[in-house]
Amino acid sequence: MEWIAGHWKLILLFTGIHFTLGRSFSVLFAIINHVPVFLYFPLALAYDYVQIPVYGIILEHSSRNFFPVRWVKNKTDRFLTHVDERPILKKVMSLGNVGLILLSALPIRGFGILSGSIVSFFLKKGKVEGTILLMIGSFIGIFIIMGIANGVFKVLSFF
Repeated sequence: MEWIAGHWKLILLFTGIHFTLGRSFSVLFAIINHVPVFLYFPLALAYDYVQIPVYGIILEHSSRNFFPVRWVKNKTDRFLTHVDERPILKKVMSLGNVGLILLSALPIRGFGILSGSIVSFFLKKGKVEGTILLMIGSFIGIFIIMGIANGVFKVLSFF
């Protein structure tokens, strides 16, 4: 527990960055500030895990009461019924679970747990299946950020 007491300010900043800017920035912040990997890796996974049911509850309640979300849901249902008619749409949808994992893993702004939760909701994935796929994406996404940061630091060390 001594290592948590020594890093409590970094953990607090990490938490704020994770929930405001996203997983990519929070993991990058932890790497730059030399936070131990055994500390920030489980924290990032736990924070992503907490976000999934929160976004799910928001989507479930807003789809009943909020017109734009209900409209998007109806459009998505129609889109899913016409996938067989259009080859490009069929190809995109053929990624299925892998596409959902990539959506939640890629360290690009606009991707992540929120986008993955929305797509999982509209694809009518079950709560357990959607959560597992999103957490796999989160796990992979943390490794992607770690790899990118490691590569950047190696390139910068040449100068």
